[in-house]
Amino acid sequence: MVNYFLSAFASFALLLASTEVALADVSGCAGCHASEVRQWSRSQHAVAMAPATPDTVAGNFSNGRYADSDVQASFRREDDGFVIRVNEGGNTREWQVRYTFGVYPLQQYLIAVGSGRLQAFNIAWDTRPESEGGRRWFRLDVPDQNHPGDALHWTGVYQNWNNQCADCHSTGLKRNYDAESDSYDTRWQQVSVGCAACHESAEEHVQAALEGESLAPGIELAAMGGWLVSQGKQPPRHQGRESSPNQVASCGRCHSLRTSLTDQGGGLVHDQFSLTRLDQPLYYSDGRVREEVFVLGSFEQSKMFRAGVVCSDCHNPHTGKLKAQGNAVCTQCHNAADFDTSEHHHHPESSDGAQCVNCHMPESTFMKIDARREHSFMVPRPDISNASGSPDVCLGCHTDKNRDWSIAEVDGWFPQLYERETWYKVQQRPPSGLMEYLRNPNAPALRRATLLEQQGQWLAQEQPSLVASLSASDEAVIRESAFRVLRYGSADYAGKLGETGLIDSSLAVRIAAFESLTWLGVELDSVQWEKVRGEYEHFLKMQSDLPSGLVLKARYLLARDFVYKAERELEKALNKDSGYAPATILLTDILRSGGRNLEAIDAINRTLEQTPDDASLIHLRGLINLKLKDYSKALEDLERATSLAPDQWLFGYRYAVALFQLQKRDEARKATRALLERFPENPQLKALMKHL
Repeated sequence: MVNYFLSAFASFALLLASTEVALADVSGCAGCHASEVRQWSRSQHAVAMAPATPDTVAGNFSNGRYADSDVQASFRREDDGFVIRVNEGGNTREWQVRYTFGVYPLQQYLIAVGSGRLQAFNIAWDTRPESEGGRRWFRLDVPDQNHPGDALHWTGVYQNWNNQCADCHSTGLKRNYDAESDSYDTRWQQVSVGCAACHESAEEHVQAALEGESLAPGIELAAMGGWLVSQGKQPPRHQGRESSPNQVASCGRCHSLRTSLTDQGGGLVHDQFSLTRLDQPLYYSDGRVREEVFVLGSFEQSKMFRAGVVCSDCHNPHTGKLKAQGNAVCTQCHNAADFDTSEHHHHPESSDGAQCVNCHMPESTFMKIDARREHSFMVPRPDISNASGSPDVCLGCHTDKNRDWSIAEVDGWFPQLYERETWYKVQQRPPSGLMEYLRNPNAPALRRATLLEQQGQWLAQEQPSLVASLSASDEAVIRESAFRVLRYGSADYAGKLGETGLIDSSLAVRIAAFESLTWLGVELDSVQWEKVRGEYEHFLKMQSDLPSGLVLKARYLLARDFVYKAERELEKALNKDSGYAPATILLTDILRSGGRNLEAIDAINRTLEQTPDDASLIHLRGLINLKLKDYSKALEDLERATSLAPDQWLFGYRYAVALFQLQKRDEARKATRALLERFPENPQLKALMKHL
């Protein structure tokens, strides 16, 4: 496994010294749990964030320097403080470092820029040993790409600590965003990730112990029982009491890409946090991680998760380190005689190819130097990598080979492997096959929820009874998605189901149900409706510091016929991020509904200045140009959107229909034939081809 922790060079001393501040916050726990506190004190959690002091700052502030084509920065120490001098675009300014952020393999620095905002500076210190390329300043973004005023500049909304990073790097955090003043009063219980970050009642637990009483430190998180090692075709089996179902959801609230639904600290994924679905471009279409989505969405796809494996089966929960090294962590459950052999992995013993993780947990690098491993534990499928565009695991090492070689090689080792269905193939199924998968309780819940939303419009209109059955699933993630897709169906049907969603035990489900009912114009006369309205409006208020939150707020206002106010919220969103396509798409809906088509095109063009290859906006502009009868521009846009987003069959479908309507039948037939090669079972494409 990638070493996420400090190596044995000088930074280890830094880590030990920097935990002095954090240890003061957990001293009440150490009296009874000295071993656990000692382990935690050497973890990255203990130094996830710290005040900038000589003990905590790892970077070279002794006249350190960084320069590239558009920025020059110098780093110096003043007494016990640390100063960064930045020259960018001809303007020079000095900033005081307030906090360190992280420790290995890099350390960032937080700067106060006013209005309660802390921003993560984009030039970080590489804390790896010099022999590994470390001990240097390096830039996290690309030179000449992000400039002052841009959303992705280090002073912009997406590098803001308060809304992007804070609730995972500190304990008991409340964002405390005020939309009127666009400012923060963010507070925490502990600056780093301490005991109470996981054991939410730790303080009450300590106080009860001091008074001679007993009180649990929070929800049960322990791994229980044990695993019997696999034997032949019999997989590992869990024995004894089942592990806590809360552990993965508790760890996952930070080790995931998710949306926080309330500003009160703690909580679990699929309750107070909504997990991002397996959509592109965040994931490849085979389910592998593509962007920085962390671990949970990957792990919830795995057989291990469905079998009941929890994080602490592999990781020490207090140090974060693996419980064993190399293949030994896997052979805790998977018989070494069957799997840790050249007959299985087909590589020389002790070689890189013989390491389980290199085939089943391939690495991706984020933040330039931070290598992280896939946690879906997928079987390498070069054939699917070829179709889905995800990296071929074999070619990660065998750089002198090609996909044809890897496909043939794996097929020779495991002749029946390519017959097994994959998530990629599931998404290509005909309608009957899609419904079969959605009904399958043994399929990963997150995949079923993703598929449900991918097919949401069709399902809500054509298969409402299936959506209704899924809204009663045992899995909160599926219930949440089911109530989300209700918004595409009839208001009457949604109204009948909606009340069930409003009383769901999961906040994520309640919010999804309320939102769908509101968008459909349904309002229930009940105490529960008003209670969930309060939860939803709290969620909107908390998220209104982000462009995405302002778009949700605008939709809520539109549902209540506050069109002018909605337009103003969308303008705020685009002021925060002028390239944020969802805001522009909703704004164009408002403009088009008022017959303001030219204004809609202007809005799209302004956003495309920031994101020139956004297929959804180019596609939308093409549709507007069709309405304006500017056919040459319309076809140009629709064709370009199709080429930019080949996985969006609807873009290609509309382009082909436009060609047909404009009497370009041969071109329409050619475009449709190309789409059918990619989506052979799509019923609308089949129908169009027959018509052509």
